[in-house]
Amino acid sequence: MTRKNLRGFTTISFGIALCVIILLPVSVCTAFMAIDKPAERFIQTLAAFTFFLSIVGIPLSITSMFSKESPVKRVFALIVNLSPLCLLLFGLIAEFADEFLRTAP
Repeated sequence: MTRKNLRGFTTISFGIALCVIILLPVSVCTAFMAIDKPAERFIQTLAAFTFFLSIVGIPLSITSMFSKESPVKRVFALIVNLSPLCLLLFGLIAEFADEFLRTAP
């Protein structure tokens, strides 16, 4: 595959990054609002779909690092696609540290 053909990967990973940057903050903000159940369920489903989409976007972003697109676009897509996974890992590590490194009562 030539470097010109990798522009498709860059475009897809950048689109996924834009989707992540728009939808995840909306889902976090609506978690603190009082909204009806069907809308809340829809937003939770959309957030989960966006998270899994960002997981798919990580290999695409890594592959797009070899294309001839703008480096800013490629790095932006990689960082944004990695951010939900990094936040999840941070939460798991913080929970582990809180549970096992706390002093006994």
